[in-house]
Amino acid sequence: MKKKKIAVLCGGISSEREVSLRSGKNCFNALERLGYNSILVDVKAIEDLLGLKSKGIEVAFLVTHGKYGEDGKIQGILEWLQIPYTGSSVLGSAVAMDKWLTKQIAQNYKITTPNSYLLTKNNKSASYIEDVWQELSKKNKAVFLKPRDDGSSVNTFKINTLSKLEDRISKIDLTVSDYLIEEYVSGREITVSIIEVENELKVLPILELKPKNDFYDYHAKYTKGMTEFILPAKFDKSLEEKIFELSKTIFIAIDCSSFGRVDYIVDEKNIPYLLEINSLPGMTDTSDLPAQAACAGIKYDEVVEMVLKTARLHK
Repeated sequence: MKKKKIAVLCGGISSEREVSLRSGKNCFNALERLGYNSILVDVKAIEDLLGLKSKGIEVAFLVTHGKYGEDGKIQGILEWLQIPYTGSSVLGSAVAMDKWLTKQIAQNYKITTPNSYLLTKNNKSASYIEDVWQELSKKNKAVFLKPRDDGSSVNTFKINTLSKLEDRISKIDLTVSDYLIEEYVSGREITVSIIEVENELKVLPILELKPKNDFYDYHAKYTKGMTEFILPAKFDKSLEEKIFELSKTIFIAIDCSSFGRVDYIVDEKNIPYLLEINSLPGMTDTSDLPAQAACAGIKYDEVVEMVLKTARLHK
């Protein structure tokens, strides 16, 4: 691999662009320290991808978070260019980015997820929104409103009254993305990171997140000091093993590979509720996966090299 020319692809045009640039810089620096022949590419347009061949790029290291970078589109172009890449396949990337479809697959595998309804431009009537609110707010008097296909908790809101839900919905553009209205489950917020090592899935220690904000939103995720990290999270062995198995099951079910992160809420009855899967998790200084790897005794540069070794073409 050290004889190959590697491009670290980052940036992109999604709402997660700034985080992606930070992830990309960190990964590029790690590859430089490790002695790899690499360049850093800010992907702003399709031409930046189509020009990779002319630059002699033989492997792509992806940290392109969010729409267009994490949803199968870049992955599809790289398949067409025949450039092996890190992260999940076109299919795995597209499904993981789609929170609604991920929930349907999870339910098919008997994995518990918060109850939710899909909000589209065709079903945003006042009566529908009121019915959904009444159904989902029964237990905890709150719901989440989140995009179907965005990450890093961008445009995600915790809402505790019907009037605030109606007001927030009136301000979003449902022609750009569908949204999920999801019940609020009270409990411990945790995340499970997975790295593929020699074709085996290695699950890293569970991280519990205690944000200073109302929930683990974008600000809490990427601002130092805004979240308390409990690592490793304190669970009894049987529950820990259950969470590990659930994570590997959904990771495989939606065709993820290379590395990723699975997020949950564990309620007061110790039931893990799957929230979502991240097929290209953050690699910034405050990101979860590097912290979990460090807890397992794996240095940042080692994580980057492990991920690099998973680069492949899927079709």
